[in-house]
Amino acid sequence: MSRLTSIAPSAQPVTSVAGAQSPTASDDPFATADAALAEMAVLAPGDPRRAALRDQLICHCIPIARREASRYRRSGEAADDLGQVALLGLILAIDRYDAQRGVAFRHFAIPTIAGELKRHFRDRSWSVRVSRRMQELSLMIRSREPELAQRLGRTPTNADLAADLGVEEREIRQGQEAISVHKAQSLNVPLYHDGESKDLADVIGAADGDLESLADRDALGRAMRVLPERYAEVLRLRFVDELTQTQIADKIGSSQMHVSRMISRAVALLRKHMVAERPAPLPT
Repeated sequence: MSRLTSIAPSAQPVTSVAGAQSPTASDDPFATADAALAEMAVLAPGDPRRAALRDQLICHCIPIARREASRYRRSGEAADDLGQVALLGLILAIDRYDAQRGVAFRHFAIPTIAGELKRHFRDRSWSVRVSRRMQELSLMIRSREPELAQRLGRTPTNADLAADLGVEEREIRQGQEAISVHKAQSLNVPLYHDGESKDLADVIGAADGDLESLADRDALGRAMRVLPERYAEVLRLRFVDELTQTQIADKIGSSQMHVSRMISRAVALLRKHMVAERPAPLPT
C-alpha cells in the first residue's frame, strides 16, 4: 500500500480559485466532491493548491471508502485490509475522474472502489489460485446455500444447487472444492483427541512409497532400453497389456512354452543389468 503515502492532509485549508472553501468534515462527501474536483481541473498539475485540495478531498471522502469496504465484512478478509483496498480505489477514482464528462463523481467513485475490492478478492485473497470461473461459482454457492436451506427446510443437495444456479452437478462439486482452498489452514493448528493435543502437521501426510522405489524404476528404465527388442515386446505384452502367455504366443506366432522361456530369460537379463556396476549391452 505504498501508494497511500501521498494522502496526508495539508495542514492549511485551501480556498478554491472561485473563492469557495474546500470541503469540510460536516459536508456530505458527494455533495461537495463535484465542486472540489471541478476546481482541481482548472489548476495546473504542479500547483501546490491542487495537491493540497486533493489531499483534503481524499480525507473528506474516506467515509465513502469505509462504507463500501463494510459491505464485505463477512467475507473472512481482515477489515483493515479491505479498508486499505477501498481507500486505494477512492484515490484512483479521484485521480482518474474527468469533470468535463459531466458525470457526477458518485457514479464514478462507487464502481471504481467496488472494482478494486473485487480485484483484491480475485487476485489476493485465495491461498491457491483457481480460475475466475471457479472463484465466481464458489462465491455463488456460498451465498445461495443458506437461502436454499431456509426455503427447502433442509440442507440443499448438489442437485438442488445445480438446478438453482443453472449449472451441472459436476461444476457444483468443483466449486465446493474451490471453496476449501480459499484459505490455507496452518499446520500448527492444535487438534484435541482423547485428551491429547497434537498439531495438524503431526496427523497428516505419509511416507511416499514411490519415492523409495525411484532408484529401482530408474535402473529398470535404463535396462529396458538395452534389452533385445523381441524380449522387450514380450514383457510389454505380459506386464503392461496383461495378456496371458497363450495370448502372447498367438500374437507373436510362437508356442506358449517358448514365451515362458523368453519371459524368464528377459527378467534374468534385466536383473543382471540392474545390479551391474557398469551396464553393458545385453546379448541378443
